[in-house]
Amino acid sequence: MTRKKLTKTVVAGLGAPSEGFTDYFDKELRGFHVRVFASGKRSFRLKYVVGGRQRVATIGEYGPSWTAEQARTEAEDLRMAADRGRDPIAERVAAARAAAEAARRALTVEQLVEKWLVEGGRANPAKRESSWSTDARKLRRHIVPLIGEIPIQSLTKGDIENAQARIAAGDTKADVKTKSRGRAIVRGGRGVARSAVMSLSACLSWAIDQEFIGANPALRVRKEKPRRRERFLSEQEAGRFLDTITVMEREKRLHSSFADMLRVLLLTGARKSEIQALHWSEVDLARGNIVLPRERSKTGEKVIPINAATAAILAERDPKEGFVFPSPYDAARPADGLQKAWERVRKRANLTDVRIHDLRHSFASFAVAGGASLPLIAKALGHSQTITTERYAHLGDDPVRYLSERVGRTIARAAGGGSQSQAARRFK
Repeated sequence: MTRKKLTKTVVAGLGAPSEGFTDYFDKELRGFHVRVFASGKRSFRLKYVVGGRQRVATIGEYGPSWTAEQARTEAEDLRMAADRGRDPIAERVAAARAAAEAARRALTVEQLVEKWLVEGGRANPAKRESSWSTDARKLRRHIVPLIGEIPIQSLTKGDIENAQARIAAGDTKADVKTKSRGRAIVRGGRGVARSAVMSLSACLSWAIDQEFIGANPALRVRKEKPRRRERFLSEQEAGRFLDTITVMEREKRLHSSFADMLRVLLLTGARKSEIQALHWSEVDLARGNIVLPRERSKTGEKVIPINAATAAILAERDPKEGFVFPSPYDAARPADGLQKAWERVRKRANLTDVRIHDLRHSFASFAVAGGASLPLIAKALGHSQTITTERYAHLGDDPVRYLSERVGRTIARAAGGGSQSQAARRFK
């Protein structure tokens, strides 16, 4: 084996083999050599022995990054370490792993959020795509603007409490442009603050599973208590709501897809997302059911009974394939813009304090007023526990008012006692 001092001129002039590679060793520095491949590529390397085992450390490819002189200097340092019983390769691997771990743990809240939104689904395959989209909106629009730059290792309970208070106060309100002609009005408030912190807590719990952090500071945060809304449509309001839809549809101010969706929401008590993306493959008019697959329902596979009024609406819609309520602009997509349509209808019907989700509340309230049991209502709404349904049972004051009037008349008769006392006259 011919050895030469590996200088710039020598390395540049080494001939490449017809196939494979050839090693050329330096005559001065033990183990230092350059491997020349058939392609012409040249790579500096160092052979050494540590613990009775031969090792080869790759220094780098000859060229702008590694000149012959730079490679020699690096090889001398590696040789010195090996002669002292150290293993340069093992040290490099350990250093690289430590750097990767440090970088992994140095994630900011914003970086963690984006990582969770991309990778978190593998750990929670049952979570619906719509739920991931909701988490993304809450975190990107409320949490990230406030504490996104904080490293997750430094994130404290106080940081999250402060963010929650600011969201509740409306500090993250914004008017966001979403598409060429779209916009999103971002509102804060106590309910949004609570929900955003809960999404962050789920993200941080995933971070614990990935060993990015050791504890979840959001778990100890006392969540905002949203103002409880007890609002549903009375029979008179429901009639006005349905009449308004009919008038607006007749006036061409409301597309039939939006008109029928709003009717079906009130008639079935279904969630907006369940009806908005309803597919004909999920509708069984013969058996009188809507059957939603697991990924389309918040509580897993769900059966929604189709009553006669709903069946009449669905029977008139065409065609019987694709989306039941297609977009007015693209039949291959579900109708997008139900919220805006709803706002026009409720304004026209003078129901400005009613949310679209209150149609679901109203269905439950009418069921309660009709004497239905909580387990039966829970099944109709798709609740897995009747404790959730109990909230709807107390929403309406129509049945409560009826009860109150009945008790009041009883008390009034008792107060009269056969004589027209002042107390009795007051009751009457």
